[in-house]
Amino acid sequence: WVVLGLSEAEVRKWTIGVEIVRDGETIFSGETSINNIKRTFDELVDYLCRSQTFPQGAMLLTGTGVVPGDEFSLAPKDVIRITISGIGTLDNFVESV
Repeated sequence: WVVLGLSEAEVRKWTIGVEIVRDGETIFSGETSINNIKRTFDELVDYLCRSQTFPQGAMLLTGTGVVPGDEFSLAPKDVIRITISGIGTLDNFVESV
């Protein structure tokens, strides 16, 4: 879902956690604070809108800021769990195509 109406100061208190589960075991986990985003939300929107217009609005996705090392690889059936403290948890399942 989308949460509207919160101030940037309030959202910057949230954390983002990532957990990767393989065969029921956590093989990677990490957490960061949204406060680690260097630019203000207004600055990010300004960059987005410099060369485009969005009459119906837009969602600006920044990523998690938590990434496993270069040697890490996902495998089929891995579960990537992303938790944002002010929103909830999203589970993504890896499939081989």
